[in-house]
Amino acid sequence: MKRLVYIIIILISYTSLSYSKEINCASHNVYVIDADTIKLCNMKIRLNGISAAERDHATYKPCKKIVEKIIAESDTVSCKLTGDMTYDRHVGICRVTKKDKTEDLQQKIIENGCARDCKRYSSGKYKIFETEVSRELPLPNYCK
Repeated sequence: MKRLVYIIIILISYTSLSYSKEINCASHNVYVIDADTIKLCNMKIRLNGISAAERDHATYKPCKKIVEKIIAESDTVSCKLTGDMTYDRHVGICRVTKKDKTEDLQQKIIENGCARDCKRYSSGKYKIFETEVSRELPLPNYCK
């Protein structure tokens, strides 16, 4: 029984460590896959709490370009990993920094009309930033 308790403690400790991992990268080392997925220092990261349109949607290419611009105008991008994975991507809460100003990347994407709040994963954190344009985007059932 004592051994089982030690194993559980070790597993909980390991899990907690992975949740707090933060990746920082210069903006020129960030590749935008689409409006809610980036490659940060060669690590694919799904932006937590938002949902952007897929490839077949009219906003896909323009929104990818908007996210590229947001990142290009920043000095660094940092993502705190949640510990979750979706397909081959880590899930993270990301920020962009320019000089001394740090902003939530997901919030900026929504404010630019390129994504919607995915309440299931954000607890509604980004809903207030939705615009008329972003509210027109499709919202997957898993976000409701």
